[in-house]
Amino acid sequence: PAHPPRIPPNLFKAYDLRGVVGRDIDAAIAGQVARALAGMAREAGHDGIVLGRDSRLSGPALASAVGDGLRAGGLDVIDLGLVTTPMAYFAAEHLGTRAAVMVTGSHNPPDQNGLKIVLGGESLSEASLHALRQRAEAGPVPDTERPGALIRRDIAADYHQRITDDVRPARALRVVLDAGNGAAGPYAPDLFRALGCQVDALYCEPDGHFPHHHPDPSRPENLEPLRARVLATGADLGDDV
Repeated sequence: PAHPPRIPPNLFKAYDLRGVVGRDIDAAIAGQVARALAGMAREAGHDGIVLGRDSRLSGPALASAVGDGLRAGGLDVIDLGLVTTPMAYFAAEHLGTRAAVMVTGSHNPPDQNGLKIVLGGESLSEASLHALRQRAEAGPVPDTERPGALIRRDIAADYHQRITDDVRPARALRVVLDAGNGAAGPYAPDLFRALGCQVDALYCEPDGHFPHHHPDPSRPENLEPLRARVLATGADLGDDV
């Protein structure tokens, strides 16, 4: 764009980007940041990057804009689709990019979303994020001669295999999992079953409305359904995934 979107001053936090969708972050802003990130990544020697998103309603549009911006900046994008943040970080190492962007609002309210970024195997720190913000605010970055490729990849099997190769409970456990309608829902039950656990799964259908409870596990009331099911079934443990 001839006139780049204004970057809200409160979007960049100490270790990620996070804000209210439509006010602090939207597709245009996400794309502009991604174009700036592509330049930073290429200068650091990267030619590819992993992209994932969580279950928030704004996730598909923001992830699409981020992917377009990264590719316009010359990076090949490995799109994982709906995944957890640990899965995206695993993919960055497993697939050799050592770079990732995760579109996620983490534990924040449903109307918020943001970006978590890894370059060179390290999460961007406050200083690096400040440099990224300066690049994004500087305006449009010229397209590279060769736009990056878009590669879609399912990382779930590799991720599960890596964990089951390393972890084995000493005995079969009865586990209650509360995915809270988040991104772990499609993956966590199968993973725990592969570890030999008997799984009682709660709210494992991804839904960006988070209809059953707020996604923040630090608030005791959000753990109440999990606590109640553990007590009712006599499970060995409960996990808010």
